[in-house]
Parts: sequence; C-alpha cells; structure tokens
Amino acid sequence: MADVLGRLALDHAWTRSDIGKLVDTLAHITRLPGDVVRSEIHARVARDPRIIQLSPAVAVEAEVKVFYALTQVEHVSLWTKSVPEPLRCVFHAGPAKPGRRARLIARTVLDGAGAERSGCAYGTPVLRWQRPDAALVFEARDEHAQLALDASRETAAALALVLEREALLVRSAARERALVEAGERLLARLGFDLHDGPIQDVAVLAGDLHLFRAQLEDVLASAASGAALVGRVDDLEARVYAVDRTLRQLVHSFESPTVTRRPLDESLRREVEAFQAQTEIPVDLVLRGDFGNLTDSQRIALIRIVQESLTNIREHSDGTKVSVSVTSGPSEIAAEVSDNGRGFDVERTLVRAARGGRLGLVGMSERARLHVGVRSGGRSAQRRLTAPLASIEEKARSGFEPLYGALQAPA
Repeated sequence: MADVLGRLALDHAWTRSDIGKLVDTLAHITRLPGDVVRSEIHARVARDPRIIQLSPAVAVEAEVKVFYALTQVEHVSLWTKSVPEPLRCVFHAGPAKPGRRARLIARTVLDGAGAERSGCAYGTPVLRWQRPDAALVFEARDEHAQLALDASRETAAALALVLEREALLVRSAARERALVEAGERLLARLGFDLHDGPIQDVAVLAGDLHLFRAQLEDVLASAASGAALVGRVDDLEARVYAVDRTLRQLVHSFESPTVTRRPLDESLRREVEAFQAQTEIPVDLVLRGDFGNLTDSQRIALIRIVQESLTNIREHSDGTKVSVSVTSGPSEIAAEVSDNGRGFDVERTLVRAARGGRLGLVGMSERARLHVGVRSGGRSAQRRLTAPLASIEEKARSGFEPLYGALQAPA
C-alpha cells in the first residue's frame, strides 16, 4: 500500500478519509493493530525516494500531508528560521492555521531545546548537521500521541534530506548566476564576432558577385547563352543574400547587448507586437514602476521569461485573450503572463517537463530562481525576480494535491 501511495502520488485525489478506510481494511486483512499499520505505511511513504527527490517545495508539502493523513493529528505545521525571517510557517495541514502556541513551540525547538511539548501540542526538530533547521509542530490526543511522535521522527528525517538539498541549491545559486552571465557574455561576443567577421565577408562577396554579374553581362551581351549564364549568376547572388540574412538572424538571436541597451518597456512591446502579428490574439500589456535600475542579467531574464510564456500560450493554450503585466516594486520585479486557455497544474507539470526533457517552464523557473537576491543598479535594497509561475502558484499549491489534496480539512 505504501508503494502504491508513493508511486501514484501525482495522479490520484484521495482524501484523508479514503486513506483511513484503506488503512482500516488492511488492518482487518492482516489482523494487525491499526496504529501498527499506520506507522509502517507512514515510515515507508516518508522515506520513498520518489517523494524526497521532488522539488523541495513539493517534497515538503508532500511529507507534511502524508504525516497529517496517517497519524490522526489535529493539525501539523512546519517552521523554519532565517536571517530575513526570524520565524516562518513553511506549510501547514489541518482545519485551521497554526496559532500562537504552535509558534511558541516552534521557536523553542529552533532555539535548540530539542523536542518540546505543551499540553497536547508537540514539537520535533528537523536536524541538519546536528542543529535544528526546522520544527515540525503538531497537536495530538493522548491515544494518538505515541504514533504521532514516532511518525514525526520519520518525517523529520525525510525533511532533513529535502532541506539539505534545498540549502545546496541556494548556496550554488551565486555560481549558477555567474555561469548564466558568462554564457550571456559569450553569446554576445559570438554575435559580435559573426557580425564583424563572416557577415562582413559575405557582404563583400555579394558586392564582388554583383560586379562580376555586370561585367559578365557586358561580355555575353551578344552570345546566345548569355542570358542563361547571367541568370545562373543571379541564382548565386540570391543564395549569398540568403546566407547573409540567415547569419543576421543568428546574430539577432544572440542580441543580449541589444536587449540591454534598449529600454525594457520597448523590448516587451516588441515581443507582444510580434506575438499578436503571429497569432492575431489580443494582448493587454501593463507596465508599472521604474525599470531603469535593472541589471543587464535581470533585463535579459525578464524578456526571455515573457518570450517563453507567450510561446507556450501560442503552442499549448488555445486561449483567445492574453494579459502581460510587469511590475517593478521596491524589493522585487514581478512578471505575470496569463490567458483564458486550458491552464495546467504548475508543480506537477514542472516535474513531468523536467523528466521528459522539456525545459521551457523549467527554464523560466530557473531564470527567476537564479536572480533571487541580485543587487540592482547600486541600490541598497535587493531586488529579485518573481517568475510568472508564481502568480498562479497560490492556485496551484496542489503540487501534491492530486493524492492528498483534501487533507487540509478533516474528512
């Protein structure tokens, strides 16, 4: 049963009561106590690599929801602590949001006190390098407390792996940003080299060919086969011009320097106009705030994100109306691209796209992630990019919703 829950996690919308019935049926068949069955199933699902290896946000939600589904706790929440946010509830499951008592227990656990209890509320530390990195807080009645405590340790061990992987991703973000910027510079240099080298050579060749055509036409004016030979030269000249156009289009695809020199609002309007010309779909473009202090890398990332979003709408959405909104705030740049098409589940689609080698959505998400915390234009405040996916993330908190979607409220 644990294998089924882990294997079909992204494809089924079972509720907490459904899972409870399955557990009771299995306990009846095996003649084992229900708590034993719940404990064994939870331990196996919590350690399932297919869940742990999901993106950190999805894996955290999955682990918390699995814990809530199989332990009969009243509610559960996961808390973390960092420099910008001293205490934050990452995710919770249950009929109500965590209250003051849960926050106090989480703070005590994260301050290094170890496991904590206050009445029917418990806190279990999620250890990373033997230090509390997060706190799993839950409430359980006395008859379910021991099962919940044992299961919380299994969940904490699994979450430690997830949070460690997330920390590695965060630490490598600066290096990845440097690689992205180096790649953009390399493309820019390649574009300039093509423009100043082969394209100029082709232009000279085209001029020489045009001169040769004129000279050949004078020589063969009286010959019977002259017109055919001149026509052949015309064909060669057309091919040279075709090569020239192809090279210039290639340079245009590398035109990060052009993108950075052109105002962002102008670049975005050009993308929208090109999309409307190709699809005849009306686009409502809204630009708010000052974009003058964006870094070149941020400007490129925003344009590429909007480009890919419009491409996905054109190829997959079947929408008839599109809205593009880019807003520059005091601490972040947010881009939102929406349409009235079919839509999709964000987290599941990201996972499946990455597994299938389709990197459009993944690339948008990565571009935004790599720019978190990038300083802009000498401002003291940090400005970060918010991916267009984030605008619908709240609607798609269901990265693992299809299996444990209804678990935030009791059945």
